Amino acid sequence: MRTLYLREHGGQRQATTIVHDEFNNACYLLTGKWGLRQDVLSLYTMQGSLLAEVKQVTLGLWPKFVLYQNRQRVGVIAKSLGFVRQVIYIRGLNWMVVGSPLSDRYRVYQGNRLVFSTSPLEDTGGLYQAVHIADQDEEPLAILVATILNHWAHRPDHKLAVTWHPRRVDDFHPLRGLSPLVTTSPITKPNRR
Repeated sequence: MRTLYLREHGGQRQATTIVHDEFNNACYLLTGKWGLRQDVLSLYTMQGSLLAEVKQVTLGLWPKFVLYQNRQRVGVIAKSLGFVRQVIYIRGLNWMVVGSPLSDRYRVYQGNRLVFSTSPLEDTGGLYQAVHIADQDEEPLAILVATILNHWAHRPDHKLAVTWHPRRVDDFHPLRGLSPLVTTSPITKPNRR
């Protein structure tokens, strides 16, 4: 099992990220963009050979991405409904992703075999992910899937804020006095540049 370290790629519209191993050797180059239909993230060796790509094919609340390896379509990953716990099936690869966007920790299985797992590095504030990959041949696709999962975990642009407003309860109500009124309003995160 090898551990690779991946810097968050999600906050930037277009960026290049170098993936390092535990000895701080540069292993892969991740470049591209997402956010629009047909946007592509590509993973290269440090010598410039294309290994794998992920292409965004749909937008919206449940975006869908297609994975390519050696220019052949190998899988499809789509965001699932789940806030505390997510289970995502990657069609084509038969990988099952189990994890939580709140903790940004995921495990990916093929049957009962662990393909890879991800966890944020504690001292970096979630800026770097540790990706523990069982088989070196699966590293390109594992890096792309980990990048997508990390993007989804840090993606909520619109969060709901709960605000408590005191309001006057009718004098004939048994709970006379003040009671809370809950309202929700969208909060938008500023764009990181």
